[in-house]
Amino acid sequence: MKKALALWALCLSIANHTLAQLESPEERSIYKIPTKLLAGEGLKATKPADSSRVAHQKRVYDGKDIAIYMVAIGTGITNEFESFPMEEFIFWMNGKAVVEPANEASFEVHSGDFFVQAKGFRGKWNFVDNGGLHLELALIAKNRPDSTVKSPISKALVIDRDILSGVFRPTNGTIYQGAELTVNVLTELEQFEKVSQERMIHVLSGVLTVTTEDRSEYEFFPGDFFIVSENIEGSWGSSSLQDLRVLEVYKTKN
Repeated sequence: MKKALALWALCLSIANHTLAQLESPEERSIYKIPTKLLAGEGLKATKPADSSRVAHQKRVYDGKDIAIYMVAIGTGITNEFESFPMEEFIFWMNGKAVVEPANEASFEVHSGDFFVQAKGFRGKWNFVDNGGLHLELALIAKNRPDSTVKSPISKALVIDRDILSGVFRPTNGTIYQGAELTVNVLTELEQFEKVSQERMIHVLSGVLTVTTEDRSEYEFFPGDFFIVSENIEGSWGSSSLQDLRVLEVYKTKN
């Protein structure tokens, strides 16, 4: 168990290096996560002192309210938790896991799934061996409430694929509002004066154009992940044949 916990803690630790760019992602009002990183390239290999398994990770964004990591670890292992220490939004990019919550039915997570890991989760995550590495994009809130504050759910909330495909839209677009993170699905993006707080956006369908106050224009396509800093001004737009649909994740306001 200690071995498994060490691996998971390693995956969430802060890497001591930055992207090889003239400016850091945190200095940009809008920052797109490079496709190369999403493919698992450029991650730093680290080896826990008490484990023969090598993990790979990279902190791709470290902002005011949120931090985002790319993580790859070996499959065929089990992580067991007495109380998971935070809420975590995860895009499961490669691999399969069988999750065994304490006192609840088990369920599976597959490549392509989005989910929120519950703060306070008790149980096991079994990473099924597929001969390769498990790969994920993980987002956590910074300056989180203490351990006495738990999620409103007891296990991971896997986002319904009917929501992701546009077949069903939740009330007010809210998929999850927890102790630390809020997840919404949006189909209509109106003009804004200022972004209220830092957030990550993932384009599910359509083409999204963002024009900032200084007339800089950014275009995003399905599969793109990008971060918008707080207090930027501008407008959203879409002129695609496909209806626009995006996920947004940000820190829950206390």
